[in-house]
Amino acid sequence: MISFDLTAIKRPFFPEFQIPEFVSFSFDEAGRGTLAGPVSIGCVSFDSLSLQKIQSGEILKGLRDSKKIPEPKRLELRKEILKHVQYWHVSFVSAKYIDKFNINQAIFYGISRALPKVTADMGRTKQIGNLIPNSQKEDLDPVSNLERKPFLFLDGNYKLKLTNPIEGYLSIPKGDDLVPSISAASILAKTFRDEYMEKMDSKYPGYGFAKHKGYGTEEHREALRKLGISPIHRLSFCDFLRREGSEPSLFSH
Repeated sequence: MISFDLTAIKRPFFPEFQIPEFVSFSFDEAGRGTLAGPVSIGCVSFDSLSLQKIQSGEILKGLRDSKKIPEPKRLELRKEILKHVQYWHVSFVSAKYIDKFNINQAIFYGISRALPKVTADMGRTKQIGNLIPNSQKEDLDPVSNLERKPFLFLDGNYKLKLTNPIEGYLSIPKGDDLVPSISAASILAKTFRDEYMEKMDSKYPGYGFAKHKGYGTEEHREALRKLGISPIHRLSFCDFLRREGSEPSLFSH
């Protein structure tokens, strides 16, 4: 079993340096608690040289929890992240899936979809990360053909059931603020989801998605009371309408 020295963790923390025999993938999600829209799971992998440059401050200065970074800086960092990662992917898991299986299962499913189908030549994966789930090129080999086994780093306190060839994982509370690679995944997950919700604002006007991104602000709740749910709302997250005795018609779309 792989163990890590987690004594006196302080930002920035680079657990990847403790397991050089594995290829590391870091994850974070955005939109876990929203009333509407998908949950977004970002995945990144940096090679050791890039991690050393991050550690020295040569690249990607200011990486931390995406929620603590102003939007213009997030977008600036996203551009730089995409330049330096050896792999990235963002997967969206829909509101319908969340309602059917619950938010934790949706996140686990998103993690599995964000993992790459790659060969041992990780450099080939630079071109395959994008917004479309399962968008990896069909001619690339499965993840099981990696020369080095994958190891996962996650923000939070998750317990995962792993299958081969994944060697293990480490879930780190506040990891999105402590571990730069998880911070990078957090930035990708949030910025791509924010842009998606801005598009949904045009498709489903009146809810204010461009402003609150689906979170349960009072403005959003009031719009739900007036308009009812949209096709991208999570029924399981909108029970407050039933508790308030809202008309059943609000729940049809």
